Amino acid sequence: MITLIVTLSLLGAPEAADQNGIDFFEKRVRPLLAERCFECHSGKAEKLQAGLRLDSRESILRGGDSGAAIVPGKPDESLLIRAVRYASVEMPPSGKLKKQEIDTLVRWV
Repeated sequence: MITLIVTLSLLGAPEAADQNGIDFFEKRVRPLLAERCFECHSGKAEKLQAGLRLDSRESILRGGDSGAAIVPGKPDESLLIRAVRYASVEMPPSGKLKKQEIDTLVRWV
């Protein structure tokens, strides 16, 4: 009986983790991207900058003129994280994100 309970809880864990990731993205990441990035990097941008859209998973992984925006699980290798840290390109150009906002993106990646 204990084995069955443990097995069932382990089988449900990935779904719970996936849902937690979706919730985190929808509550913390999407609003941040919408507020600070979508003006230049979305389908609604007057002129798409650097060929990069950040408004869908597929476009984030595909990236823009410089390659994929993120490397899942590897924030230090992700162009998006380097840009918001002002370690390469400085994004957004209107001013650096707050540490808390950068930390949110790092956690998401």
